[in-house]
Amino acid sequence: MDAALAFILTSIIIVIGFLGNYFFRRTGIPDLIILILIGALVGPVFGLIDKAVLEDVTPLFTPLAIAVILFDGGLNLNLYGVLKESPRAVVLASLSVLTSVVATTIFTVFVLNWEIVHGLLLGSIIGGSSSAIVIPLASRINVSQKVSTILSLESTFTDAICIVIALALLQFLTFPSQTGDGINLIIRGIASGFSIGIVVGFLGGILWQRVLSSFTDEPYGDILTLALALLIYGLTEETGGNGAISALVFGLVLGNEIKISETIHIGHRIETNKMMKRFHSEISFVIRTFFFTYMGIILLFNNLLSIFIGVMISLLLLLMRYGIVLLSTVKAPILKIDSSVLTVMIPRGLAAAVLVELFVESGIGGELTVMFQEIVLTVIISTVLICTIGISLFKARYNRGSKIEKPEEMVL
Repeated sequence: MDAALAFILTSIIIVIGFLGNYFFRRTGIPDLIILILIGALVGPVFGLIDKAVLEDVTPLFTPLAIAVILFDGGLNLNLYGVLKESPRAVVLASLSVLTSVVATTIFTVFVLNWEIVHGLLLGSIIGGSSSAIVIPLASRINVSQKVSTILSLESTFTDAICIVIALALLQFLTFPSQTGDGINLIIRGIASGFSIGIVVGFLGGILWQRVLSSFTDEPYGDILTLALALLIYGLTEETGGNGAISALVFGLVLGNEIKISETIHIGHRIETNKMMKRFHSEISFVIRTFFFTYMGIILLFNNLLSIFIGVMISLLLLLMRYGIVLLSTVKAPILKIDSSVLTVMIPRGLAAAVLVELFVESGIGGELTVMFQEIVLTVIISTVLICTIGISLFKARYNRGSKIEKPEEMVL
């Protein structure tokens, strides 16, 4: 593919991504389905892009996506607000990931005869809802502000949880020895990598706070912050740490800098401005647009069994979600009113797509590699459709005025 065609296709994909996002905000139909279809058209259908051309780019693009997702998630996650104002979001997020992992593992082990570690990995990959879909959809329906806040915090939180768990499992699978002593070494190695990532990310965030406080009026600070996030990711990986964790912690420190500065008594304090968050959100948008288009290019469903398994797992996730919503809304009448909306908010998105590519690149999947990809993509599409249809039905019901008055003053 020559440079001119590459530029044309890149421009078209970005424009389609923008229009798809605009269409999503106007209609509530998620743009990722459109992007996957576009990828399928330019790839397997019309052959404009050969997926072999992308094989050299993917090993670089996937870690970039992981770093940006976690950094952007940390930057936008008010950790103190989650722990203080909405502990139910933490409960809902934790239970959502846990039940997804357990249910998927049980299904794959007893129905598909997979090894338990592969079931755990698949469960962690598809364990979290997508904030890029949940947050806009929550704003389209007449739920209470508290419910909308819980959904937003939960979806942001689950992305980080799932990526951390999945990366730990991938590290476990890449070690050749799994004997008694080998497992202890693996666990120590994973713990060491995570510890290094946390320390490097935290120190990097604190130091960068001090630097930014001295250059508050300088231009290009946003792109410099992104460059530093990628630098921290790379340095952490080179020193044997977990780069993804360092990117997450770096984002968390910058996103919660005032509270952290007060806690550890740092004199120089800054506040992450809206422009910085918007800039990094736009970078995430570009990566998200290209990644889902890429997924459409590389995948052509030839195995109906994979599609069937993906749909069954999606329905199982919906069933598990119903149970944890009931548990999470105990003694909270305001949440019970919107329990149906909470139940259908199960869309999987970019984190799942990126994690399954990491699994493919690791080379440990063997004959399960293609099935893994097809199952995950089917789960992404199925859960998005479940969520979209459910929200459309509930929105119509709310618009008819059948919604009862919500006691907004009640505490979650």
